[in-house]
Amino acid sequence: MKKLFSLLLALSLLLALAACGESGEPDPNAGLYEAESAQMYGLSIQISDVFEDGFSLELKNGGKAVFHYDGKDYNLKWTLDGDVFHAEGGGAALDGTLSNGVMQLQNVLDSEMEITLVCPELTKAGS
Repeated sequence: MKKLFSLLLALSLLLALAACGESGEPDPNAGLYEAESAQMYGLSIQISDVFEDGFSLELKNGGKAVFHYDGKDYNLKWTLDGDVFHAEGGGAALDGTLSNGVMQLQNVLDSEMEITLVCPELTKAGS
């Protein structure tokens, strides 16, 4: 549990130090992605057990994003190359995939945790 707490603290600090991006044309992937499931070391984890106040990532136009955690907001930058997602700030990175309103973050901050986030507005549009 201490390792998990350290991971969450590091993620919070990372995002608190993130820089702002420039705005651009509307991005079809922009929206609020909320964590629905997580796995660590092959075991399923309840999001509420790991993130008491939830875990979400709001992708905005122009490569900007806001990470919502523990009642606070942290800024970072994001890019998408095909379906390969990358977000960074403060010397750390989040990597995974993003397609049709579903984001899969892999090996979050070298913790072996994988988190699935969903943007309901975009998954409805893709149905």
